Amino acid sequence: MNNENRASLLLRVGLAAVFLYIAYASFKEPDIWIAFMPEFIQQLPQSRILLYGFSAYEIFLGIWLLSNKKIFYAALLTALTLFGIVISTLQYLDIAFRDLAIMFAALALAVLHWKES
Repeated sequence: MNNENRASLLLRVGLAAVFLYIAYASFKEPDIWIAFMPEFIQQLPQSRILLYGFSAYEIFLGIWLLSNKKIFYAALLTALTLFGIVISTLQYLDIAFRDLAIMFAALALAVLHWKES
């Protein structure tokens, strides 16, 4: 295994762990995680359903990253998702700022797999 493959593995496992943990935590303690959703979503009667749907999406992303299949697209979708999270949670910038770093890790993974797209 060369260094590029090792870097890809570490980035994929790290990104997948973030998404899988957050999805798990969202199902376990939804009231806590709903508070991090944009205000307009929190006000909707279906906010919990939307949270569960987004958590299922996060599980999908985590598994896709671990699958090592079409990683360029998985990484790009991950980066776009994190960009959306950062933009929609600017009121929590002290917390969301970490998502910016995770977004750049996803972009680095996409760059590593650019030629495979």
